[in-house]
Amino acid sequence: MDYFVSCEGDTEKWYLEWLQNKINEDTRTKEKVKFIFKNIMPSSFAKSNAGTFTKAMIAGTTFCRIQDIEDYSKSHIESFHNLLKSNKTAKQLFKQYNFVIGYSNYTFEVWIIAHKTQVKTVIDRSQYYKQINSAYNMNFVDNDDYKHEKNFKSILKMLSLDDVIQKALPECIRFKRQNRINNGHLIRQMSGFNYILSDPDTTLDDFIKDVLINSGII
Repeated sequence: MDYFVSCEGDTEKWYLEWLQNKINEDTRTKEKVKFIFKNIMPSSFAKSNAGTFTKAMIAGTTFCRIQDIEDYSKSHIESFHNLLKSNKTAKQLFKQYNFVIGYSNYTFEVWIIAHKTQVKTVIDRSQYYKQINSAYNMNFVDNDDYKHEKNFKSILKMLSLDDVIQKALPECIRFKRQNRINNGHLIRQMSGFNYILSDPDTTLDDFIKDVLINSGII
């Protein structure tokens, strides 16, 4: 099954390439997965493709935009709101397609941490490398150090599909539930999408879970 994925960061792409390989080589897999990367907003994708896909090509196909909130400054919130509007427009233009958002608050690192340990709230996104160091027994000096291709892929080598299924997915459920219990007043809704102005939070786990279900892994 093909999935169109739009993401700005390299780590997200490297992770999904790793996931694709792990799924496709697993004996439990009933349908192989292919991630097709396009750095484009949902509405632009819908406008350029709505008239070109046959029904067979459309069936069950998903477009996922992966994007972080990063912080609660006006510029970052406006950028996130623009994504939500774009995704709503895409759904209206291309109704046969499944448009989803894999957002993280603050960043994609919450998903990486969840594979090994509980994700804790941080003062700002620059502090995630400390949790990554603890979870993976590494010594990165900052987030940029962790994001170097060689360093990030050294982390991927420590992971398995069981880490995704048995650790990351349940951990995301745990911290999202706890965040909403503690900070329910910070829940927001826009363009049919619910999010919370408090970390940690993500919807990337929903997308990954669907991929695993559709492939027959779970």
